Amino acid sequence: MGEKRIIIDPRIIQHLGRDLITSPDVAIIELIKNSIDAKSKIVNIHLFERFDKVTECKNFITALPKEVLNFIPEKLRKSTVLIVEDKGFGMSTTQLEDGFLKIGTDIKSNKTGDDIILGEKGIGRLAAQRLGNALIVETASESEGLISLTYLDWNEIIKGKDIVPYDQISGTHNSYTRLWIFNVNFEELLEYPVQLSLDSTSEITDINRDLQSAMNFLVSPFNATMPSAIINMYFNDKPLETRFPGEMLELSESTHYFSFINSNSVISLNYGLKLQPWYIERIHRALVKADAFTRLKKPHNFYQELLNENTSRIDQALTFTINQEELCERIASFYEDVYPNLVNKNNKETIEKYFYEEASKMVSRLCEIAPISGEIYSFKQNAAIGDNIIIESVKQRNKNDKIQNIDLKKLKQFLDNYNGIKLYRGSYRIGFLGNKESDWIKLQQYRTKGQQWFRFDLGNTVGYVSLNDPHQEKIKEISSRLDISQNYVSEAFKNLVYIVFNRLFYELNQKANGIVKVILEEKGLLGEPLTKRVKKNVDLVQQMIKKNKKMMNTIQEVSRTLEKKVVIDGASASMPKITYEFVTKVIDDINEHFKEDQDTHAEAANLLVEADEQLKIIEVESYNNYKLMANGLITETITHELHSLSTTNIDNQVDGHFESLKDYFSENKEAKVYNSHVYPIKNSYNVISNKILQIGDMYSFLEKTFIKKGTYDEFIEQNIKELAEQVYVNLMKASKSSKINLVCETSDLTWFVPKGVLVHVFYNLFSNSRYWIDIRRKRAEKDSAYTHSGDDQIIVEPLGTDGLIVSDTGTGVTTNMQDILFEPLQSGKPYNEGRGMGLYIVKKLMNSFNGDIILLPDLNEFGNRYRFLLTTDKAEEM
Repeated sequence: MGEKRIIIDPRIIQHLGRDLITSPDVAIIELIKNSIDAKSKIVNIHLFERFDKVTECKNFITALPKEVLNFIPEKLRKSTVLIVEDKGFGMSTTQLEDGFLKIGTDIKSNKTGDDIILGEKGIGRLAAQRLGNALIVETASESEGLISLTYLDWNEIIKGKDIVPYDQISGTHNSYTRLWIFNVNFEELLEYPVQLSLDSTSEITDINRDLQSAMNFLVSPFNATMPSAIINMYFNDKPLETRFPGEMLELSESTHYFSFINSNSVISLNYGLKLQPWYIERIHRALVKADAFTRLKKPHNFYQELLNENTSRIDQALTFTINQEELCERIASFYEDVYPNLVNKNNKETIEKYFYEEASKMVSRLCEIAPISGEIYSFKQNAAIGDNIIIESVKQRNKNDKIQNIDLKKLKQFLDNYNGIKLYRGSYRIGFLGNKESDWIKLQQYRTKGQQWFRFDLGNTVGYVSLNDPHQEKIKEISSRLDISQNYVSEAFKNLVYIVFNRLFYELNQKANGIVKVILEEKGLLGEPLTKRVKKNVDLVQQMIKKNKKMMNTIQEVSRTLEKKVVIDGASASMPKITYEFVTKVIDDINEHFKEDQDTHAEAANLLVEADEQLKIIEVESYNNYKLMANGLITETITHELHSLSTTNIDNQVDGHFESLKDYFSENKEAKVYNSHVYPIKNSYNVISNKILQIGDMYSFLEKTFIKKGTYDEFIEQNIKELAEQVYVNLMKASKSSKINLVCETSDLTWFVPKGVLVHVFYNLFSNSRYWIDIRRKRAEKDSAYTHSGDDQIIVEPLGTDGLIVSDTGTGVTTNMQDILFEPLQSGKPYNEGRGMGLYIVKKLMNSFNGDIILLPDLNEFGNRYRFLLTTDKAEEM
């Protein structure tokens, strides 16, 4: 058998340099990474338009030896130069040969210890080839006391020349590395006009925004600690601005945060949302709309005080901790949404168990890169909000010069340059999770799901996610820098990011909107209902019409008086003093009347504008009404199906049929066949027939309550105890929960209410009680603090004749739901278990007949509020 040789064309180096190093900013960052890996505390990047400016440079970290200048070929002395220098370990002769001159080396992968490695692929030196056509490596190691010089002409290397010039200079005991890159295209690195003369360097130019962003985010600017390496950049020896404008983060209106922690084998996911005062001011404007806001808005510092007053309430609503079991349930729910076609009624239990097991595996894989944490800063940059609300508020609060110099243009520029979510290994960036150009975590895609104003707008977000993988064993950036390499751990990490960003943070945004709305309502900042204002204005207009008629009569009287009392004498006229005083008073009254009339018309005009704005609010309400209609449609469908089932003909003689079959099989000595095949059918039939009879009872109850006897407009006397017991019995028939008692102490108390309303109210409250009791029981299995002595109870007790208190022995309402429980789309149950409309509907139903429902401040033994107060207006009976 013969042999063939594989030949690798040297041109592959050109492809590697161009294809793996996708842009000049990526190339610069790769070189900086190498310097940081060499433990350099400082990295300087020098750009020189002409070689003669190199000799004039005063900002080199290490003095420039004369021998180095002599080593540079004459043909390179007329080209542009880029120099990257550091004070790291440098390279010995061996390291230069095995590390730098060997393309694709794994020398860094062999490092051990806790130090984070930034470069790993072994192609960082090709970044120099991406930037220019020639490279000189100047490096020294303390272990040798020599400076090594190597010259690489990439054009010659691509042609196959693998022998490069090399020299050494003796006499140094410093370690450092300096890379000289020649024939660099500055248009890719700097923002300066091409048409200007190369000598026009009096104006300091700006760094290319992609490069600026990449440099600023290489070492996390979000970390309060000092960076491990200072990065400077110079143009013709003049410093360029490389600082991250951290003061701009103060303009964010909210900050989402999360952390996945494995502490002593206790796994938890913590997440929350921090609000700024201008967030509350913006929501205020959004709720009442722009025109009404001009009338209802308060000074900026008012919203700061409002936030301070309600900090604990807001924190309660917007701070969460999920334990390992709850996290697995969340992940399993995520899998159900991703793979909906896997689940059907035949395999539902098996698939759900499988999803939970996969979720447990995912959590274990996440522990390999824990802790994982992140923060997302959200901004608004339109003029009405970004300038008039946010920037004004920040400047009022912070008198720092950098803050005072901020304007809307700078905010827009900041977001253009720095938008998106960055991925960090510790404090060092390894990739992008998403920005306007690249969004592999699908933040923009998720904006089409649900209510988009609760989703992230990538162009208005800046943030990071950090994980723990110092040696790049689990999470590796692919060559395009637009994704990470695929493995079980990286897949688990991606899923966690999807769940946190597109589910948990979405829910937080809904809750934030809800709690702020509640606080503004409590302060009376949402204004009177438009209908009341219209009624007042109509009354004013009618009064003004009457005043106009009266004023017209007065003017006519003035005219008649003047005709009678004024004496005309040539060009002059005179009148009695009493007439003059009368006319003067009438003129004053007319002026005052016109002012009132003008105010009335202005108010009417404002009302018309605000009425137009109310139409937009109705669009939001229509979404909630859509949910209500969906509930109604579901109820209607179920009711029809219940009716169909309840009217199914059940053979009352079926037991006799089965007895005949039993006798037949016995006579034919086939008892085994009967026991194996017929007897199970008999049992199943009995179960089904009993269920159908129960459905018939339930349908009869619904029919009497809702279907055939009127609507919500029909008020009737309803006995509270009888109604509560009916709902309880029907609810517990369908419940898998073990014994829960109803304790109703209302005796003969009756309420005059729309028929059917209290059925819905009790059904919802009792369902929630059953859920909270089940949760307490589950927790009691692991924590004795949740143990309850005796039977669990749902308690209904009277408060006078127009109040009811409903409570239970469950966990109660969690602190983060207490203030937003009655807002639409807010559910205290885990994702996909609740629609978030139940108590919202209950509140609306109670309000429909001047009743109400509130959550009382009383706390149970678990520190949660648990007593609901229902009230009705007894005046309705009169």
